[in-house]
Amino acid sequence: MTVANVVMFEFDTPEELKDWAQQYGKSGPFPNNIISLFVKTGDTSAIGINTYPDEEATAAADQHRVNFIQNQRENFNVREVMPLSGPILVEFINGVLTNNTEKD
Repeated sequence: MTVANVVMFEFDTPEELKDWAQQYGKSGPFPNNIISLFVKTGDTSAIGINTYPDEEATAAADQHRVNFIQNQRENFNVREVMPLSGPILVEFINGVLTNNTEKD
């Protein structure tokens, strides 16, 4: 079962959000990551959306995220991080249905 992590971020300044995105782009996706998006939703807010092949990979990514944020605290002031997680029920990639657990 494919699992998604959706993480909401709030930064103190627009510059910190931009710098964080640039650093994440340089660092690359977390291990076993299938899809990774970092979406700016406001001047100082963003949402990260990442998918993983299973719960085990998601749990490993959770720990990797905690370590990544802790290591970046000297460079960025992330005011708030709110992670959410759950199974992907419907997934389209390039307009093609690739995952639909509701069809059964």
